Amino acid sequence: MSIGTIIARYDGMPEAHIAMGRLAAEGIESWLADEHLVQTDWLYSIAVGGIKLQVANEDAERAVVILETDYSEEIGDIGNQLEE
Repeated sequence: MSIGTIIARYDGMPEAHIAMGRLAAEGIESWLADEHLVQTDWLYSIAVGGIKLQVANEDAERAVVILETDYSEEIGDIGNQLEE
C-alpha cells in the first residue's frame, strides 16, 4: 500500500485494529505501519512513534471525524431497548 496520511497512532494492536474496523464499516480503506515491528518488542513503539493508522489523503478528514465520534450513547440506547 502506498504512503497516505497518518490519522492516528496506537501503542497496541487491539486498539489499532478496532480503529481499522470502524473505518472499514464506513467504507474507508486503511492500513497500519510498523505494527509488526512494535509487536516484536514494545520498546520499538517508542522509537518509531507507535503503530500508525493511515488512510488515503482524500479520506483523511472523514476518517478522523469517524474515529472521534462517540457511539456509546447509541449503544446504550440499543441495550435499553433489548431489555424492554
